[in-house]
Amino acid sequence: MSLLITDIPDGQQVTEPGAYRMSMNWYHSQEVCPGPSVSSTGIRKAALESPHAFWKTFYGNPNRYPKKEDSDSLILGKAAHSLVLGDEVFDEHFIYVPKDAPKRPTKTQIANFERDGKWSDAALEGGEYWTEFEKKAAGRLMLKEEQVQKIFWMAENLNANPLAVEILKSDPKLIEVSMIWQDDITGLWLKSRVDCIPTNGYDFGDLKTFAPKSKNLRLSAIRAITDHGYPLQMALGLMGSEHVFGMSAQKCGLVMCQTAEPYDVIPAIVEADTLYWARVLIRDGLNKIKHGMDTGDWPGAGAELLTYEYPPSMTERLSDMQANGELPSV
Repeated sequence: MSLLITDIPDGQQVTEPGAYRMSMNWYHSQEVCPGPSVSSTGIRKAALESPHAFWKTFYGNPNRYPKKEDSDSLILGKAAHSLVLGDEVFDEHFIYVPKDAPKRPTKTQIANFERDGKWSDAALEGGEYWTEFEKKAAGRLMLKEEQVQKIFWMAENLNANPLAVEILKSDPKLIEVSMIWQDDITGLWLKSRVDCIPTNGYDFGDLKTFAPKSKNLRLSAIRAITDHGYPLQMALGLMGSEHVFGMSAQKCGLVMCQTAEPYDVIPAIVEADTLYWARVLIRDGLNKIKHGMDTGDWPGAGAELLTYEYPPSMTERLSDMQANGELPSV
């Protein structure tokens, strides 16, 4: 596959629709485009949660909520994602302390080094090692030893699943490509960064991690895909392909990796009708974002009164119990 992809350094603005290689931080910034830009994360918040949920976490809002520290589970998911995509991607974002690392120098040894300008014989090995390690660690997320072991198990199981490998098999140059274009209707700049553009029949492939909420792992994977709005993320990638590459894309695969034992891997294909409705929801989200930017109106989920009723299954059960005399008539 021969696609035009341009390298963009941090600080260089994108002014034309295209496919780019850039850092994740620059991709998420509001300076990367000449106007307001949104990715699938923001669109999903506006469409599936509320315009308020989008606005209070939007990088373009100076009064947004402070960014939360990444949880252990989120760090685990990001690291597994990076390792499976490739060692270079993993090394760019993460670092961990190997088991055979020497002990860190003590406070006294560090104070002596700062005073004398050299390490003592007892602290030499550890001092040199940790000085170099901390230079490498700058800007990267630190992983715990047990997290690294989990990631290796997840990667091992993924590589043993031919269907999962097929979805994520790609040229290294086609991993984490940023597609950026301007929406014809709202004028917003749109950004999509799929994990990979496979070289084997799939149009896009994406790796996700999930924590099952039941013993039925396949059902748990379906719930995770629905709850997180992953079809919208994939549909936005298809829209980007149409605008940026002039190509019609239809086949999207997801690889769902379990974050706890037995670290099962479930490959999935997103069905065409689902991708259609995902596009509808994307348009709804973009319309809500544009309305908010034009008017300053960012309604939350409680903007309208909620009418609560028992679910039909419960109503039917109560009706049967009443008919059988197990519940009184009132």
